[in-house]
Amino acid sequence: MPDESQAVVQDRAKALHGLSYVVDPPNLAQPVLRPVLDYWQGKCAGRKLPGRRDIDPLELKAYLSHLFLIDVLPSAEFRYRLVGSEITERYGRNSTGRTVREIYAALPLIAEWLTDMMSAVTQLARPVLASGPLTAIGKEHVVSDSLHLPLADEAGSVTQIFGATRYRPRGRS
Repeated sequence: MPDESQAVVQDRAKALHGLSYVVDPPNLAQPVLRPVLDYWQGKCAGRKLPGRRDIDPLELKAYLSHLFLIDVLPSAEFRYRLVGSEITERYGRNSTGRTVREIYAALPLIAEWLTDMMSAVTQLARPVLASGPLTAIGKEHVVSDSLHLPLADEAGSVTQIFGATRYRPRGRS
């Protein structure tokens, strides 16, 4: 489990084709991601975290195709509840209703990396920016940047992860 350092890049990321993540990403300016972070921060309304009831994806209509919502399940498992059309198109599949381990059953290292990254979101209750090429689906020339934002229940426990993904050609920021 990572600590709260600025850049949490796991050693095995190299074995996972450049996948990395950053807790509390500094100077986030990427298109799509910055407006979603601003929206989430606005929904905190003086609290540490917003809840699911505070988030209305339709308020982010311009970014709807890039949005996702993930349920936090027991035993460090994560299920995709909402997956935007841009994400579905890029991956060539609709992962709605499926868990990380189901989606990446044939790629257990990637499933483990995703689980670790999402566990960082839930345990630290902080934004996490995940980046890496789409090597798992044979699209090494495309990089995914995904912002994962915690949503809490009434007791303050993170029960869902809300966020957005943008895509860019490898080598461009």
